[in-house]
Amino acid sequence: MLGASLKGLSLALCFHRVGHEPRETDWQPGLTMPEEEIDALIELLLASRPGPSSGWLTVTFDDGYKDSHDYIAARAHRWPEVEFIFFVCPGKIDQRAGFRWDLVERAMSEGVARDDAMKLLQDPADPARENGRDDLKGLARLPQFELASVASLQALQKLPNVALGNHTNLHLAVAKLPDAVVADDLKRSTATFEKLFGPMRHFAFPYGTPEHHFTRKHVDLVRGAGNPMLWSTHARPYLPEERKPGAVLPRFGVDGFHPARELAGWITARSLRLRMKGPHHQYR
Repeated sequence: MLGASLKGLSLALCFHRVGHEPRETDWQPGLTMPEEEIDALIELLLASRPGPSSGWLTVTFDDGYKDSHDYIAARAHRWPEVEFIFFVCPGKIDQRAGFRWDLVERAMSEGVARDDAMKLLQDPADPARENGRDDLKGLARLPQFELASVASLQALQKLPNVALGNHTNLHLAVAKLPDAVVADDLKRSTATFEKLFGPMRHFAFPYGTPEHHFTRKHVDLVRGAGNPMLWSTHARPYLPEERKPGAVLPRFGVDGFHPARELAGWITARSLRLRMKGPHHQYR
């Protein structure tokens, strides 16, 4: 069923962090998945379409954590037929600044109640100062929050089946931000990304659900910054002809609480739905 549902289609997966044991204070533990379950899901998908078929499976990781970097570095050679894309927040990588949710997790580990800790996510957005904040600086060096380094990412992107993409500097849902802040963040993150890693060919919206986390005006704004391929977290496969510069492509946001076989069943159901109803193009 999995192979039949995916025949002739392309598929992208979206992971976040790689880890064996969930952290008790993780603010959203479903974003972490054991490496053996990630392996198992990729193997299931590849086995569903045996033979010379390649280029249809894309495995992406968001945010730029070192554990994700290490996974990609260890697996890219194993599966040369798989495309890996690592979406990083270039300003955070460059300035070694953690995420606001890292502050939440650290506060909870120090005994702060979850509701109080979550208030740390609510500070006003300022692209000019976000990654220079004293409370965020240095978090990226702590083992539990460690981000990949500039040098390690530059080495990673030299692998033939690995690419890097821009994930903004703020990592906030753009639909909830003033237009001027979104434009400023895109301008700054694109400039930093291209300074560090070259042309921006891929862009992933933070959170990434169409109409809920970003809209048509945000798509048009990113298209004006070099016309990269844009990636959402709309859970469906896509037709190969959909993939072109400026397209908004879907990804399955993987919940680490579910084992590989259960996730394969979810992908099968979504793929069959696409075959029955056809793709829904929101942002042609």
